[in-house]
Amino acid sequence: MQAPFCRDCFTGTLRGDVTPQGTVETLHGLPTYVSRPPDGVTPLETVVLITDALGWELLNTRALADAYARRVPCTVFVPDILKGHALPLTFLTATDALDHPPNGTPPSFLTKVLTYLKLIPGLLTFLFHNHKRAAHPRVLSFFRSLRESSPPNAKIGAAGFCWGGLHTVLLTHASSPEYTYATPQGSAKPLIDCAFTAHPSLLTIPRDIERAVQPLSVANGDDDQFMGRQKMEVLVRVLRGKNTDGQEERYEAVVYPGAKHGFAVRGDIGDPLQRERGEGSEEQAVRWFRRWFTSSS
Repeated sequence: MQAPFCRDCFTGTLRGDVTPQGTVETLHGLPTYVSRPPDGVTPLETVVLITDALGWELLNTRALADAYARRVPCTVFVPDILKGHALPLTFLTATDALDHPPNGTPPSFLTKVLTYLKLIPGLLTFLFHNHKRAAHPRVLSFFRSLRESSPPNAKIGAAGFCWGGLHTVLLTHASSPEYTYATPQGSAKPLIDCAFTAHPSLLTIPRDIERAVQPLSVANGDDDQFMGRQKMEVLVRVLRGKNTDGQEERYEAVVYPGAKHGFAVRGDIGDPLQRERGEGSEEQAVRWFRRWFTSSS
């Protein structure tokens, strides 16, 4: 059985160089960070960002939402799907202190053990409140409410990272009734129109990819801690194989050599390679949403 986390789920760079441009509102029962395009720019459609385990208040996540809003352009919602039970930010600061000790002296074994012991309560709280059976109904409820309150021809995209990647991929399973909603005319409409995910965790490969119906774009490292080389090779083969010859490509997988798990949100911007990989995944998402928001299909 795969562990619910890898170490890179807790590591990364906590951005202190960004100022969120959005607002905090309550949408469909959840506190939500809302980012909109600059004044005078009309949003194409809406993207809902499903966060990693560090939640909706992480500055890195809000900066990414602002980038999508500005560049697609679109309205971006970042709901608190974790319901106030995200992993504490001390996970990032504590693991960073172990990897980059302030005095330059490698931490002792005892220091490492004590550090991880202090993190256990936060991890157990997260797992108790946000395992799939508890959290996925909240995801479906938010998207169903959003779909029902949107204009008939509105398009909705989903972007998911790490923990949120599983929920995002599942939303593409529009052949299953739970991922559709009934229109006033009685027809079934998918909850989302397209999806992007970077370094998704907890996927069942190949099943979760085989069942994708809505357009899906995946960004991942070539040897991610959660999805190693063999799993990634299967994902790429299955996803790309779903495209039909002569028709518009609905599925893509982009592999970023050397990218660490978390690179799209928590990548070290001081590391040229990780920064490049993060910028590449942002460009991938922007291009994907722009394409499907302007597509007639």
